[in-house]
Amino acid sequence: MRCVLTTDIPVSRVAAFAEMAWMVRRPELGLLCRTAREHGNRITTAVVQSALPGLPDAGANNVIAWCKVLGLCDARGGLMALGEDVADSDEAPEPEQGVYGMWLAEHPVLGRRVLAVERLASNRDHRFESIEPLMVDPDRGKVFRSVLNGKERFMVRDLPTNHGQPGGLVGDTRATCRLRWTLDFDQARDQWQLDGVIEAPQGNGKHAMRPMQHEPESDGLDLWNLASTWATGPLSSVGRWQAGERRLAVAFNSLAEAELDSFRKTVTLRRVEIPGKGAYDNVTLEDVPVGPASTQDAQRWAMARLERHLSVKPGYRSRAEVREQFAQLTEDTALEVFAPTLPSHDDLLLQASKDPERFWSLAAPVDLSPFPAASDELGPLRIGSPAPIAATEAPGVVRVPYRGGWSMRKLMDRLLSGVVPRRVLLCDRYVRGDDNLDMLKLLVAGLRAAAPNVAVDVWTGDEEADFKKIQSITSASPRSYREVFGRSLPHDRYLLVLPSQGHGFGWHMSNSPLHARADVKSGGPDTPLRWKDLMATRVSADELEPALRQWLAGGGR
Repeated sequence: MRCVLTTDIPVSRVAAFAEMAWMVRRPELGLLCRTAREHGNRITTAVVQSALPGLPDAGANNVIAWCKVLGLCDARGGLMALGEDVADSDEAPEPEQGVYGMWLAEHPVLGRRVLAVERLASNRDHRFESIEPLMVDPDRGKVFRSVLNGKERFMVRDLPTNHGQPGGLVGDTRATCRLRWTLDFDQARDQWQLDGVIEAPQGNGKHAMRPMQHEPESDGLDLWNLASTWATGPLSSVGRWQAGERRLAVAFNSLAEAELDSFRKTVTLRRVEIPGKGAYDNVTLEDVPVGPASTQDAQRWAMARLERHLSVKPGYRSRAEVREQFAQLTEDTALEVFAPTLPSHDDLLLQASKDPERFWSLAAPVDLSPFPAASDELGPLRIGSPAPIAATEAPGVVRVPYRGGWSMRKLMDRLLSGVVPRRVLLCDRYVRGDDNLDMLKLLVAGLRAAAPNVAVDVWTGDEEADFKKIQSITSASPRSYREVFGRSLPHDRYLLVLPSQGHGFGWHMSNSPLHARADVKSGGPDTPLRWKDLMATRVSADELEPALRQWLAGGGR
């Protein structure tokens, strides 16, 4: 979440008699102030003699007195803000008096600031009647950095006057100044900067307009607290701010298509206020995290995402793929807490009845599948809720229910069917990405818990796959789909088992075991996992593609 606040700030130009100070290199005072920080933030005789060895007490007291005059410490020697600046920069103020031209600006963010200053020659033109009160009375004792020369730092120590009202000769100026304040909520960072143009002295009283050069500064705002403040004001017309989730709950009808997928929304606020820092108009708040305002909004949002996905990537989809896709589009998003539900297969077909292409893309894979879908797989899928566990399973079928909590070892034990494997092959197109590779580690560990010396082969697509990482997990070189299958790349996943004794067999899997996820880091093969639907159907060698049959015939690589 991010916004940029802008406002124009008037600039005034005056000539005034003043006591100024320019920050100049004084490393010995920098050392003294750093030593004071290490000794209770006080400049004492002992601290001076520690930083500047050889000084007698009288000399140390003179140094302390001068530090008080400069404003580095208070009357009791306590280090002040200017002393902290000197400790950090090794620059200390060097006072002087005279007549100066000043460009002044005032705003709650920057205070009463001197943007630039020039030394003027004094004269005796006796224009006392032309002296006017200053429109901006600059802050005293605060170090300013020139917007004409970033290396020049100065401060106003005093504006002497004999009538209690600082004044000067008001001059004309064409200077412009604009405040740009960027609030980056996600990075917890605020940064403001001045831009504009200002007169730059050219000598002989002449000036030329130059762009301002201002180093960005920060105000240290608590941005998420600010967001909560706006929640009862300008944001309330857009949605309900949820401070705990740092998210805006909105109605489904208020979302644009891109916002359905990004879960981010851009809103325009007519006017916002920052306590003590001013008000700003027409603020564009970008990338506001959003979520549904109600269960009904969440359901419509989830189905709209599924609809968009099916439209963008048309094609035949098995029921398992539809369930997997719905879970991917809703889990770990703002929708999940509302538990949206994928309609049953029949209801989904009914909704698609007016679109023949969509209807058959969903119906045909179920009707023509060589491995019939289980009845509960055809039923509704409620996100976040464990699927009901079937009382009995058909022979040759292993079903991991959605959110079933199985460990990887439990799945591997069921797929091994009591045999001791000599070799196992995982045929899965998407063995890639850190999360999937973490699950591959658990899969290998689950197999080796049953057979410590089992060899594990992996065949996978070579798009974005890191074969070196796969080999480091399995201790065997993986093979690419193109190398094994040529152009006829399989879409389905298989796990093939070659026992130490007896005939090999395989499992056709509706989903990848690598799509499971652990809720804890550094989990092991017995760690309960979060599963998407996975149904494995046992197949014989005759039901497999030639390359898979060849592997089963002798475990060939």
